[in-house]
Formats: sequence, C-alpha cells, structure tokens
Amino acid sequence: MKDEHHFIAIDLGAESGRAMLVRLAGDRADLQEVHRWHNRPVVMAGTRYWNLPHLFNEILDALKLCAARNLELTSIGVDAWGVDFGLLDYAGRMISLPVQYRDSRTEGIHEYSDPIMSRQEIFLRTGYEPWAIASLFQLLAMQRDHDSVLEIAETFLNFSDMLNYLLTGHAVNERSIACTSGMMNASGCWDEEIIRTFGLKRIMFGPLVEPGTVLGPLRDDIRRQTQLTDIPVIAVAGHDTASAAAAVPAVEGDNWAFLSCGTWSVLGAFLDEPICTPHCLSLGFTNEYTYGQWFLARNISGLWLVQELRRKWNTLEDPLDYDRMTNEARSDQAASYGGLIDVADPSLTAPIDMQEAIEALLAGSGQDPPKTRGQLVRCVLTSLALEYNARLETMSELTGRKFDSLYMVGGGIANDLLCQLTADACGINIHAGPTQCTAMGNALIQAAALKIIDGPQAIRSVMRESTEIADYRPQSEDQWSQKREDYAKLISRR
Repeated sequence: MKDEHHFIAIDLGAESGRAMLVRLAGDRADLQEVHRWHNRPVVMAGTRYWNLPHLFNEILDALKLCAARNLELTSIGVDAWGVDFGLLDYAGRMISLPVQYRDSRTEGIHEYSDPIMSRQEIFLRTGYEPWAIASLFQLLAMQRDHDSVLEIAETFLNFSDMLNYLLTGHAVNERSIACTSGMMNASGCWDEEIIRTFGLKRIMFGPLVEPGTVLGPLRDDIRRQTQLTDIPVIAVAGHDTASAAAAVPAVEGDNWAFLSCGTWSVLGAFLDEPICTPHCLSLGFTNEYTYGQWFLARNISGLWLVQELRRKWNTLEDPLDYDRMTNEARSDQAASYGGLIDVADPSLTAPIDMQEAIEALLAGSGQDPPKTRGQLVRCVLTSLALEYNARLETMSELTGRKFDSLYMVGGGIANDLLCQLTADACGINIHAGPTQCTAMGNALIQAAALKIIDGPQAIRSVMRESTEIADYRPQSEDQWSQKREDYAKLISRR
C-alpha cells in the first residue's frame, strides 16, 4: 500500500465552494486549496435558486486543475449544506434547479402540514427538528402549490447526492444528508409512514447508504472533460456539518461538546442513540447522523449576521474585509457597548438590510443604538457567544452530561474574538481548530472507506496529530455573569 495518498474534498458552503487537496502520509494529514469560487444564488420569477450549473462547472474546473498538475488522486468526495435537493425524471434528467432554503415558498407550511401529521409526531419518528426548511416541508410546499415538477419527479437527491450523481451516474441517498430531509427515521431508514401519510411518491426515495460508501468511478464524459482517470467517488458524510463532526480532534470521553462555526453555527455532542422525545423537540434540538454515529445538535444562526453586514458595508470606495470588521469590534469603544440581540429572532433570517434589522431589535428592547460599526459587530459576536452558552446549558440538561470543554471548528474560528467571547460566555476552555474541519473530515472518511485508516477513532487521531489547536480560557467571570442574566431575560420573550 502506498505511504502517501491524495484526496480531493469538494466542500460547498452557502457563501463559497472550494476544492481542497488533502495529503495523508502515515498518521498526519495536511491540506491545500486547489480552487475556490463564489456561490451566488439567483432569483428568477420570484423564486430563489441555487445556481447548480455554475457550481458544477466550478467543480469540473477544480478537477481539471488537478489533472493539469498531474496529481495522482486516490478518490473524490463531496459535502454540502443540508435540506436542499434536486429532482430527476424517469430518464435521470434533472427537472428543476434546486430551490434555496431561504426561499419564501415554505412560509406558513406548517399550517398545511400539521393537520396531516403533527410536527411532534414527525420528530418522534425521525429525531430531526421539523423546521420549515427541511426537505419534507419543501416537498410539501410544492405539493400544496400544485407544482408540476413534483408530478414528474422520479428521484429525490439532496444536494451532495445530486453532485455525486452528476459525477458518477449513481443515484443514492447518503444517510447524513438524508437525515436533514426530515424523512429518515431513527433507525436510519426512510420513514414509510411519513411518506405514505403525506402522499409523497415512494419511488422517489432510493437506496440509503452509509457515509464512506464507494460509489464508483467518474463518468466517462467527466473523465474526458477533466482529463482524469477512473478515480473513485466516495459518498462521504455528505452533510457538511456531519463531515466536520467526524473530524473534531477531541480525545475520548464524553465531557466535551463541539461547535461548528460558519454561516450557521451548529452545537453538538455525540450520542449512542438519538433522543426522540417531546422535551428534546421543545428545546429546539435535533439529532443528526455522521460517520458511524449519531449526534445531538442545535442549529444556531451564525456568522451569516456578520456576512450580511459586510455585504452592505463593503464598497469599491471603502473595501471591507472580515479582519477589519473584527478589529473594529475589538476596540475599547466597541467593547464598552453593552447592547445584545436575540440572534434567533425571525427578523434576522433573511432581512433586506441586516443593519436595520439588528438596530430595530435593539430599539424594540429599549437598548441604546450602536454608534459605530465596531459596536454593532461586537453586539452580534457577544450575542452569538451568549447564545452558544444558553444552548450548551440546555444540551447538558438533555444529555445529563457536564461539558467542561468545547471544541470549535470551521471557518468561523478565524475570528479569534468570537472564540474568546465564547470562552468568556460559556465559562469553559475552548479548543479552536482546524478551520477546514469539514474538508478534512470529508477526506479522512474517504481514507476510511478505502481501508487506508481504520474508522472514526482513527480519524480523530489523525486530526489531533495534524491540527494546530488554539486554546482560549474564560476571563472576567463577574462581568459575564451579568451578561448571561441579561441575555436570558432577552430570550425569555421567545
């Protein structure tokens, strides 16, 4: 067996896509970026779509770059966000662009679905939070609106599964991303009762496979376009959060939790089996699946808030990057501002103007408005950190476990101010690293699928050997005790 292996991890996020080359040699792995591109949804005739042709073309460009560099690739894997999907007709042709989860079509969907099957019953069967953007409710919105696309659909594929299909011709549903559909039950199977009760076509939902399933080689036409050989494509943990979870560089034991930080934040802890109780649902938690294991998770609105502020403030006349925004938030003037917002407020989901939406929340709760951009960003970051703490306390209640450390992974940890604020808000040690946990998890699941390394614990071991981890310790406990009280009062209005 070769001493060195090269994996391509295609990692798609809501803001950008990237192709990462991960080199595994012995018990250490490193990665480098091959190609990166913007992910820009398009609005056509009032519907917000993902631009799948553009994304797929960028993936092909990444593979062409690998061929041009004469890289000897071991395999390829794809991960992406959850819930969104594409549909194929009887001949395997895509019949519509995937609609983005922030589209308005699922507004009010529970008024349609609840009389058919309650959200609580759906959760008791699946363990997955029945939020309106889950694939099930997107399909039901199409059903409610008599969308003709649904009538001719023969195959349902979540986003990473759709890309795997376009690369290989094999249409399968990988369990970690199928979990986000809200139609996979706690046994890891399509829930026949949900599908039957809602009148969905059973034929659409194909075979479910484990993360780490070898799908087959690249299609002939893809090989011709990219000049690559018959490299295998692996169905990794296709949900990006699940790939990140698989690669958290933690030691054994159950006294730690993890936080994947990006456009969304996902707080998680591993479980022997999912918690499918009404109490779990009432607390806003969900159960997700990764490589060989379930984990309890809480979706939290993450750096989307900061991304939207940058989108407004960044101009040709005054270019603004995230480092500059963070430095402005780090200033003494910004630190002195005490404003807090409920980061889960529905008004922040997709506002036309994020700054106006945040300032409206501050005014509505009787707080002084921020005077500078730095104060506004500091308000967001502090509020996020306090939300992490509130949900960590709830997760301790649900699991009966006391968490004394938190592993932060993902691109958001590049914001060291957020990491320190999180340590302060949670009152526990934070271990931050790596930023590219999703891509590393993607690649190491490929390695495990090909028997190059041996299972989940080996993945974590490689990550510990390969990752530089920054530690943050809590500071100013007296000050943060008051902030926790203030935030608890703020969110009690939910």
